[in-house]
Amino acid sequence: MTKMQRNSLLSVHDYSFDFETLNDPLLNNLNFTLYEGETTLLIGPSGSGKSSLSLCLNGLYPDAVEGVASGEIRFQDQPVHDFEKGQVNQQIGIVFQDPDSQFCMITVEDELAFTLENIQTPREEMEARIDEMLNTIGMDDYKYEAIHTLSGGQKQKIALASVLLLEPDVLILDEPTANLDPMSQLEFIQLIERLQSAMDLTILLIEHQADDWLYLIDRVLVLSRQGELMEDGEVESILQTKQQQLIDHGIFIPKQYLDSPPNPKPTIHTNNTEPCFTMESISFSRKNKQILKNINLTLKKGEMTAIVGENGAGKSTLLQLMARLLQPEAGTMTFLNKPLAKWKEQSLRQHMGFVFQNPEHQFITDTTYDEIAFSMTLNGYDAETIDTRTRELLNHFHLINEKSQNPFALSGGQKRRLSVATMLDETPDLLLFDEPTFGQDAQTTHELMEIMTEIQQQGTTIVFVTHDMDLVDQYCDTVYVLNEQSIQFHGRPAKLWEHDELLDQARLRKPFRLEMREKVGVAHDLSH
Repeated sequence: MTKMQRNSLLSVHDYSFDFETLNDPLLNNLNFTLYEGETTLLIGPSGSGKSSLSLCLNGLYPDAVEGVASGEIRFQDQPVHDFEKGQVNQQIGIVFQDPDSQFCMITVEDELAFTLENIQTPREEMEARIDEMLNTIGMDDYKYEAIHTLSGGQKQKIALASVLLLEPDVLILDEPTANLDPMSQLEFIQLIERLQSAMDLTILLIEHQADDWLYLIDRVLVLSRQGELMEDGEVESILQTKQQQLIDHGIFIPKQYLDSPPNPKPTIHTNNTEPCFTMESISFSRKNKQILKNINLTLKKGEMTAIVGENGAGKSTLLQLMARLLQPEAGTMTFLNKPLAKWKEQSLRQHMGFVFQNPEHQFITDTTYDEIAFSMTLNGYDAETIDTRTRELLNHFHLINEKSQNPFALSGGQKRRLSVATMLDETPDLLLFDEPTFGQDAQTTHELMEIMTEIQQQGTTIVFVTHDMDLVDQYCDTVYVLNEQSIQFHGRPAKLWEHDELLDQARLRKPFRLEMREKVGVAHDLSH
């Protein structure tokens, strides 16, 4: 069947949605159709309502959040709200960016059995169905494993398996690779390609950075900041001819469509060898499992450093040890020439900031304004200074219009900016970021990295964990590779890209500019 003849499967008619009233709706008068067997990419800036739309499409919203909606969504030419409760959720399955949020049971087998019980699969058929699904996703050997012991990529495959056991007609993937290391991202995409072909799935993909998915995409839908449908059309026509409009809305343009990829950070020869932070022979275990072994690390004052490695390598653990949120079982740490253990808590928090991967883990007040003002109030600043500095930070991070909002009600990009702003009431000596650009659109990513560069230029040492090799290439002075519980590389990013074997072992990829150069080189060699 050609694309022109494909049947309509899911259609949206004059649809608006919000959590409170429809005066200024999150999703605004949407009209589009998803066709059988097609893969559609949904893109838009942070806060444009992409995830909310997916939950409207599968019938969870507006009821689950007591929201309000107008217009109609039809599945197989029947209004979604006419289906029996739970029926549409089964036929339109969603895999989210955080697989842990989807699990209910402890082991892989029990998780998949739980799904089958929910659809009343006869008990005698369950084992065969589970075995077949594990074989399909290439995880036969993990049937009896505890889910918490799996890597991020493996967890995402189990979350996918749970949805596929429902035998859905439509599969919605909401940033499914955002949490994955570079090679796990590629493997997940290849798995989706095989499954779509085998199961004839209709797929709606929500993704900020869709470069690796493009060869699977038939169509692109673009949501604006106002939750309106800006574009609906073929990949080439939108990503090539509508490029400036997308950039203006803060949307990532896949790198192959850009005239030139970002340049690597130039080598700067500095005489500043003074250490800000050191680790000597640090080891850490959790529940008798060794996570880090004999780690030695030195952060120089004013440097920007990345920590990279595959899912489960211990990157977040290393960062939490630096922040004294965890205690090592062996070794010593020094911060500003003083043993880390000897710092008083309040003084340590004034000189060191930690930004969690999930911004919500650090929110403690009821408004955006109070969140930024909180530590200044705690440190005894006078009211005028607090107000002036808080407003400066709100403006700097484009949050002044949200100053009275509850932090938990902000969009993903706004939450991330707020979590950074709360660390900057004073310029700290060391800032630690766990995945600072996770789930961010192009504009927010660029703004955050520029803010980090500004802070670095004021003398702050910055460390961040990331899976984004282009950020490492573009912004970092130095990079540490964690692999097999130890540091296996420390040096400039440009040197790391020369170590093909280590990149393979640590499941990393080269930045896009080098991947493209190598592809061009291979093509040139083949043509001669």
